[in-house]
Amino acid sequence: MAALLLDAHTTESTVRQVSEMLRAGKLVVLPTETVYGIAVNLLSPARARLKALKQLPDNPHWVIHVPSGDHALERYLPDLPPVGRRLVQKCWPGPVALQVQPSAREHTLLQALLGDALAEIWVENMPHSAPSYTLRCPDFFVTQEILAAAGVPVAIIGANPSGMEQATDAAGVVEAVRENVDAVVDGGPTRYRKPSTLVRLDAEGLKVLRPGVIDERILYRLTDMVILFVCSGNTCRSPMAAGIAAMMIAEKLGTTPADVLGKSAKPAGSKAGEKPGAGVLVMSAGVHASRGMRATLEAVQAAKELGADLGAHLSQPATIDVLRRADVIYTMTAAHLEEVVSILPSAAKKTHRLDPQGDIDDPIGADSRTYRQVAGHLQEVIRMRLKEILP
Repeated sequence: MAALLLDAHTTESTVRQVSEMLRAGKLVVLPTETVYGIAVNLLSPARARLKALKQLPDNPHWVIHVPSGDHALERYLPDLPPVGRRLVQKCWPGPVALQVQPSAREHTLLQALLGDALAEIWVENMPHSAPSYTLRCPDFFVTQEILAAAGVPVAIIGANPSGMEQATDAAGVVEAVRENVDAVVDGGPTRYRKPSTLVRLDAEGLKVLRPGVIDERILYRLTDMVILFVCSGNTCRSPMAAGIAAMMIAEKLGTTPADVLGKSAKPAGSKAGEKPGAGVLVMSAGVHASRGMRATLEAVQAAKELGADLGAHLSQPATIDVLRRADVIYTMTAAHLEEVVSILPSAAKKTHRLDPQGDIDDPIGADSRTYRQVAGHLQEVIRMRLKEILP
């Protein structure tokens, strides 16, 4: 019997129908941003049906698919180390699958959540190394909603038989699969048309096991802890703040301000947290900034008197991508904070006014004495903030 064909764009009815099917132990082909895959409820006997269809071994290393990064952290990864949390927060939803070794507490949670399916998720690594399991958070609107509505642990595996090219649209799901699943959700062509990047995170660091959409060098950049300072034009306050912070962090980590300030690019194969940047990156931006403007001469001089170098600074706007990349955002005023959240609402939890006691006024157009006062104020509050986030 041919599978029921459902349109991803009739979202409400499709989500309700498909989530009910998954809870009932049906097999459903779902779109993701990479390829189409067959979804299965890991608490149902449908696992055996899918293993037979795909000719999988007893332990197929199911990849658990979750509806959001926060959901994964709460339910599956409560003890994930900071580097992993940064990857989850910056890459999910998105084309990165994360393979991790569970803590004792996480193993207990997995046992309670998966029951006898637990034995089918383990990935054996090197000899004498603890087994890992893999999670992914697909970036496709209807699939996210279906996973959330289903409320059960779901695995998704490529929709076509082994050895065949992966399906990147509903028409590409071969007939042999269509005849053996219960529904196919048509979401149109996938965004990337290639597999997700598979990353292992363990005590040895970060390692790309399977290249995919996200380049390895970009992944290493994403493991940096990014501190972002935001003002209006990104030519006075925020570049001074970034320069001062980079100087303090470099001294603490035993590196140079140039390694901390700007755009880190770890070489392929380096471990997460290694230099350059030693895992910390300082940036600045402006909510009304043009791109490529130098810091004002007064700001350069005031920062220099404190030991910070703004000579290489070029302004940039506080775009969604810049804000999303940051782990913590410090704004100069309450108005800046509101503008950051209006640009990226999900940034609300990580955005703070730099000085909790009040706004730091813009010195633009003022004399050198005013700039020195602002720089001194920045130095005081940044020292306080860095103690909070870099103990």
